[in-house]
Amino acid sequence: LPLQAPLSPEDSLSYTRAPMGYQLELFAAEPDIVNPIAMTWDERGRLWVAESVDYPNEIRSADEGGRDRIKILEDTDGDGLADKSTIFADGFNIPTSLVFAGGGLIVAHAPDMLILKDTDGDDRADSREVLFSGWGKGDTHAGPSNLRYGLDNWVYGTVGYSGFRGSVGGVAQRFGQGVYRFRPDGSELEFLHQFNNNTWGLGFNNAGDVFGSTANNNPSFFGGIPETIIADGAPANSARMIADSPRFHPITPNIRQVDAFGAYTAGCGHALATSDGFPSGDRDQLAFVCGPTGHLLGGYRILPDGAGYSAKNAFAFVASADEWFSPVAAEVGPDGSLWIADWYNFIIQHNPTPSEGRGGFQGQTGPGNAHVNPNRDREHGRIYRAVWNGTKPATVGSLGGAEPLQWVAALESPNQFWRLAAQRLLVETEAAEMAHRLRRRVTQPGIGAVHAFWALEGLGELDGQSHAAALLSTDPSLRRNAIRALGTDAEAMALFFDSGVVMDPDLTTRLAAINQLSRFPTDETTKLVVRRMSVDPENRNDDWLQAALSNAAQIHGIVQEYSLGENIAPNPSFEVGNDAPEGWERRHYSGLATATWDDSVARTGNRSLRIESDGGADSSWFSDLRVEPGKRYRLSAWVKTQGLSGAKGALLNIHGTSPDGEVTAAVSDDSDWTEVELIFDSGSRDIISVNALFGGWGWARGVAWWDDIQLAEVVYAETEEALEEPNPERGRSIFATHPVAACIRCHQLNGEGGIVGPALDGIGAKKTAGYLRESLVDPSATMAEGFDLPVSPMPPMGVLLEAQELEDLLAFLTSLQ
Repeated sequence: LPLQAPLSPEDSLSYTRAPMGYQLELFAAEPDIVNPIAMTWDERGRLWVAESVDYPNEIRSADEGGRDRIKILEDTDGDGLADKSTIFADGFNIPTSLVFAGGGLIVAHAPDMLILKDTDGDDRADSREVLFSGWGKGDTHAGPSNLRYGLDNWVYGTVGYSGFRGSVGGVAQRFGQGVYRFRPDGSELEFLHQFNNNTWGLGFNNAGDVFGSTANNNPSFFGGIPETIIADGAPANSARMIADSPRFHPITPNIRQVDAFGAYTAGCGHALATSDGFPSGDRDQLAFVCGPTGHLLGGYRILPDGAGYSAKNAFAFVASADEWFSPVAAEVGPDGSLWIADWYNFIIQHNPTPSEGRGGFQGQTGPGNAHVNPNRDREHGRIYRAVWNGTKPATVGSLGGAEPLQWVAALESPNQFWRLAAQRLLVETEAAEMAHRLRRRVTQPGIGAVHAFWALEGLGELDGQSHAAALLSTDPSLRRNAIRALGTDAEAMALFFDSGVVMDPDLTTRLAAINQLSRFPTDETTKLVVRRMSVDPENRNDDWLQAALSNAAQIHGIVQEYSLGENIAPNPSFEVGNDAPEGWERRHYSGLATATWDDSVARTGNRSLRIESDGGADSSWFSDLRVEPGKRYRLSAWVKTQGLSGAKGALLNIHGTSPDGEVTAAVSDDSDWTEVELIFDSGSRDIISVNALFGGWGWARGVAWWDDIQLAEVVYAETEEALEEPNPERGRSIFATHPVAACIRCHQLNGEGGIVGPALDGIGAKKTAGYLRESLVDPSATMAEGFDLPVSPMPPMGVLLEAQELEDLLAFLTSLQ
């Protein structure tokens, strides 16, 4: 194959383009930096880079040591170029990420998560400890990566299919292909969001919402429901792909790919433009996803979409005709600009191993599950900055050696990097003397309130009053984070129900509130709220809200009565057709399988669908069906198996935007006819692909049959309670003593009660019954005189109270003449 020679950084830049208004500037290049695989900055604004010349095939034992190292790169004279390079630590073998947390530098170094510390200030690591172990090493591009310090003071990261299998804090865990978080001291680890393939991307917006990308054809995900609260068998997905298109847009035809041709394969990163170093229209919206096989850094515009987000393909942000240009990381740096780590290598593809038909030559798979290629380069690497408006970045600030008072001030920085650095320093140095300032900051508008809130939480100084103020804030981002910080005890439940977040007007914040309902203990109030919210049309018509409520209903044992509409599956017993069942087609993914129309085995009628494989396969029968957007559907079928083993088994699934699609339980081994079912949301879709699936995300062997398939709309029963005559005395008791809806906590009557809302003496003479009903059911509809707030702090009583209780309370209020 033709091989372009490497170019100097100056010549490479001449072949590379950035958007109008941006200037690409070189910060560092070989020999100061080689094969930069990850980068971060310390609180002094210095760049720290992990180099890996061992990637991808050189796997070494701990005794052998490796050739990889971590460097500190500094610009000491302010000319924009690194002029000082310091080796902080070496002897590594394929380190894949690094982040400052826990008083040191945490490094992902499979199978370990390490923490390195410099205890004497000489910029050389003199302490190296293992926080925990368990990361897989079978594939060197599928391990832990993208470590980030989260708003909640945990460390977040991603992992691919090499996965994690180990024990942390006495809890055994096994997971892969998604997002996790862990305490900086290594005492706890949680798997949060399941993606659908090798995961390399992670990013937060200013509210701390979680986004990510996979390496293969799924460049933008939103994580809406943590895996930690999803009930067994619940139909909820913890993450869903939100990209409108996985295509990338190179400016040269000379690209080399083996799979996902013309799309993000080797897609990595998902940092957002969280600084004022970008145009105002891009801030907190534009996400950066690297596409090194296309010699580009792409963009996706992240936009609110109901309780979740959508991601609109924004084409290439930086692209090159230099065939060595290979961005593998893009992060917003201390100066507010976008910093780009260029692996600068002619060979990027790890696997699948190229063949003559897919890649142009017959490759060989080597150690690390990567193809062996003598053209892999171990002499080059560059770091660039994309500076907006052609201006030099402002002088990089420093929080190193600063006082806690300066850290509190830095919480107001327009750059998320400095806000998080200041928050981390306050927590790590246990600066509890700043608690009074942080509490005051939580009650004031502005972006720093969220970080002040989490600094208080990290210091153990978050009091009930500050927490309540955050839940009642006019800023939905702060309300959302205040929900995420709630515990599950009685005090936390009181804080939650005393706010209006359960029906928050900001739907992403409402999603966080529904997730919190899944964490609370099961009691009559929680069950009532979940039931009430589940019949609300706005909640029903939003994919994420409905999924979260279905999950909460399952956790709290709530059975929702429903009936089914007409079966819209074509040819449901597979009786009609000539050479194949009418309305159904074969779809083969991998392996060898035979998909037939069987007239010898059937549950009803004379025929069924059949798939058989001796050597192993992933295959299906499918039908593309029209559905109505915003509806709930039940998909079911009867499945029979014989000697079926491997992968998942035989099941039904729906191809959609969720990681695995929506799936039923699987049937395997020797099983007689068994019904499998799935209730799902159509969301914005009007076409779905229903699959009778054999194998599923792997190969299965044996035989499976499907019969009597059904797809029908779910119609939930609207139950009307038989109400008695409203009783003002019962209403008085609710007003004064209800465990979560007691009005007297916030309203005064006869000189007793709280002062959050208006006094209610004589309210029945001042306001009509219609006004009072609206105020109870939708407190934010009309604000009381003198309470000019965008959101009412009063919870919606129509959600917290039974219908009879609501009528009794209304009768009491109207009696206050």
